[in-house]
Order: sequence, then C-alpha cells, then structure tokens
Amino acid sequence: MLLVLRFSHVFFGALWVGMMAFQTFFLMPALAEVGPESGKFMAALMRRRLPVILPIVALITLVSGFWLFQRVAGGAPAGLMRTPMGLAFGSGGLAALLAFLLGIVVMRPAMMQSTALQQSLASASPEERATRSAEIQRLRARGAMTGWVVMILLLYALGAMAVARYL
Repeated sequence: MLLVLRFSHVFFGALWVGMMAFQTFFLMPALAEVGPESGKFMAALMRRRLPVILPIVALITLVSGFWLFQRVAGGAPAGLMRTPMGLAFGSGGLAALLAFLLGIVVMRPAMMQSTALQQSLASASPEERATRSAEIQRLRARGAMTGWVVMILLLYALGAMAVARYL
C-alpha cells in the first residue's frame, strides 16, 4: 500500500508541477502575445477538459501526500512535525494545499470567465466588444499573476519534498 501511495504522490505531483510550469512559463505568456486569437486555443483546451483534469491530478497528489504523512507519522503527526524531516514534509504539504486552493478559488474561475467572454465576442456589438475585451485582459492578468503564486508555492513544495528525508 505504501508503494502505491508513494508512486501516486510522486507521479501525480510531477504531472501537477509540470502542467503548472508549462502554463505559467510558456502558455500564458504566449496567449498574451497572441491576443484575441488565443480564445480559440483556450476553447480547445476546455474541450479537452483541462480545467477538470488538472484539479483531479492535484487532488490525487494532495490526498496521497497527506495519507503518506499520516503513515510516516505512525499516528503521531505532532511528533513528526518536531523533526526537520517532518517540518519539510508539513510545510511542503501546506504550500501545495495553498497552491491548490488559490488555483481553484482564484485562478480557475478567472480563466473560465475569460474564455467564456472570449467566445462571446463574435456576437457582441462593437461597444460590448471593447468592454468585454478589457474584462478578458483583466481576468487573464489575474489568472496569470495567481499562476505565478501557485507556481512558486508548488516549487517550494517540490523542493521541500525532495530534500525532506535528508534533513
């Protein structure tokens, strides 16, 4: 069971961090550069269920990680947290949890709203188009900034998990 938990945690954690790194460092800047044409690409990502798949990957990572923490703690998480290894695992887990919450509460809704607005631009009047375009830019900026915060938290979690056993 421990082997399955560890595999799940590492595998899905790598997917989560990798997908977020791609989005943060490459996808979002490229979409900003493309401008209004990026709506088609975002719609294609939506059809491929990215906004559903990424949170599931993150949840599997979190659940398996918290379960592993309980198993390693042997029923005494407070005792484990008094060790350098426990502090690294605990703070990394907290950073990942915060990253997940920020992603779900702030980033995901901003990106979903911007995509919906982008798709509605074709049928909008010229006045509405300008207003919607400004809102799209505001939402994308919020999503991109939150993406950077999520990425920093995930990189901290990744680093903490990578070195925890050696502390």
